[in-house]
Amino acid sequence: MIITNKKPISIHNDPWEAYNDVIDNGQLTLSNIEFTTTNLCNMRCSHCAVGYTLQTKDPDPLPMDIIYRRLDEIPNLRTLSITGGEPMFSKKSIKNVVKPLLKYAHQRGIYVQMNSNLTLPQDRYLDIAEYIDVMHISHNWGTIQEFTDVGFGAMKKQPPIKAKLKLYEQMLDNASTLSEQGMFVSAETMLNQSTLPYLDKIHNEIVNDMKCSRHEVHPMYPADFASSLNVLSLKEMKEAIHHLLDIRDQDTWMLFGTLPIYPCINDENDQQLLQRLRDAKNVTMRNDPDGRSRLNVNVFTGNVIVTDFGDENGTISNIQKDRLTDVFNQWLTSDLAQSLNCHCSEYHCLGPNVLVKNMYYPDTDFRQKEIEMHAKHIFS
Repeated sequence: MIITNKKPISIHNDPWEAYNDVIDNGQLTLSNIEFTTTNLCNMRCSHCAVGYTLQTKDPDPLPMDIIYRRLDEIPNLRTLSITGGEPMFSKKSIKNVVKPLLKYAHQRGIYVQMNSNLTLPQDRYLDIAEYIDVMHISHNWGTIQEFTDVGFGAMKKQPPIKAKLKLYEQMLDNASTLSEQGMFVSAETMLNQSTLPYLDKIHNEIVNDMKCSRHEVHPMYPADFASSLNVLSLKEMKEAIHHLLDIRDQDTWMLFGTLPIYPCINDENDQQLLQRLRDAKNVTMRNDPDGRSRLNVNVFTGNVIVTDFGDENGTISNIQKDRLTDVFNQWLTSDLAQSLNCHCSEYHCLGPNVLVKNMYYPDTDFRQKEIEMHAKHIFS
């Protein structure tokens, strides 16, 4: 499927929603590729999911012809995500990898998201603005000290405090300027013990100071580099979501992703919260694309992982020898994927990913829950 006319991104059109593939194709489909384009970054956030892979020098990437060929082989490709490291940090990487990928996606009519900390000189972002559908940033800073401490928490040689503060100011200025010039900037906040006391401030800053088009909210799970950070209990998480719904700006799109709350769990409070989320103005809930519609490719090694499932499954293949569609189909038949990929059409729900299940529902059989939900709605 080649997309020629892209609809604007809105609450009615979230191209990264994995359920789109069930609607369009009747099944889970490879429609999203995430590329790790650099191992370099000017920050070392304590919560960064890939912090352990960051380096001081990038190896040479694979020839772009290999990458183009593998992308050409994906008939239903709808979205590309560009991540790192910081994709805009290395001018060499921008020239040799990032821009070629952006131009490929542009020519094919594919939606593009870039994951950036948005702290670099503004001209770098303006140079690629025409190719970007979503500029995705993380914003978990309840205080400036949180930025200076946590944002560089894993860095051995700390920059001067003045340099850190300059990056913070540059991030705010970049977000507001790019937003005012028409870029769709989406700021993600993780729900954890550090952000919980400051959710009001963070939301107000994202909406009013940074002028972002969307505020994303995702619970933080103890994976990879961020495994030592303090997560919320289910009770705390649900209270935090209710609080955000109470205080938020209703004219700004809020996207809740990877929520550990499901229609099939027999809990009255859960169902009330889900209904509140469904009914709220400018609020959406996104099924996690990892493992359902997305694979991650490393441009240096060609290794393929199922993104957030990297810890569980590791490298599952390599683009130098395998087509990505074949890799994805093999993944779907694996025991791990089979144990997780349930589907409730009544609520457009695709169940938990492995991090959510292991954290909150280690003893729950979601495939059995799927059977029960199907029976309930067939006969109700």
